[in-house]
Amino acid sequence: MSKDSPRTETIVCFGTSITYGTPYLSREDAWPAILERRINQRFAEAGVQVTCINSGVAGHNTAEGLERIRRDVLDHHPDLVVIEFSCNDVRWEPEKRVELDQFKTNLLEMAGQIRGVGAEIIITTPSPIVNAFHPYSLEIDFYEPWGGCNEALMEYDAPIREVATQEGLTLCDIRAAFEKLALRCEFEGAIDDAADLRCLAPWIKPEDGVHPTLLGQQVYAFAVYRILRARYL
Repeated sequence: MSKDSPRTETIVCFGTSITYGTPYLSREDAWPAILERRINQRFAEAGVQVTCINSGVAGHNTAEGLERIRRDVLDHHPDLVVIEFSCNDVRWEPEKRVELDQFKTNLLEMAGQIRGVGAEIIITTPSPIVNAFHPYSLEIDFYEPWGGCNEALMEYDAPIREVATQEGLTLCDIRAAFEKLALRCEFEGAIDDAADLRCLAPWIKPEDGVHPTLLGQQVYAFAVYRILRARYL
């Protein structure tokens, strides 16, 4: 691709507070903005210009995402959509919790509507919750049958993968990216066992055990960038 044939694309990043960047970071430091800056810097000479629209909303589950998908995704006429949901679907409150079967159904509906406007789709697996840093779940016994909120969250990994396979979506394995970081911490001696996710404190905020730090947002951005790089070469 040359400067004589510029390529402009709209990427909608559709998800939760993890995508939005709240409560600890500005939207300029959230992964959609990081991704946009890096793609445009790297491929400027090739005439690539992407706009990454941040359509993350704090606290939203997949049902709430579907309620706003027209305004926040489809009306932007995207070329590509990155779907990031699950951390609020696993919440214990009846008005928030989305059980696994309905979660999968909601993702399938999202995929169908997005494909209906001709956009490609990347779907992400969950980043972990650090149970030891997570007062939200430590103060209740709801997650005890799973051994913790993170273990409950990881049950949502399977339907995400199933939807990706069933619908031919591109899977962005965020879970694996953070698990590799934990394993590196074990290898370097920072922690005895990679299963002790407290070692992820540089990447996941110790204040709540859920939201990525700036370094964690860069993990998200890099994981998506790895997928998109070949698209613009």
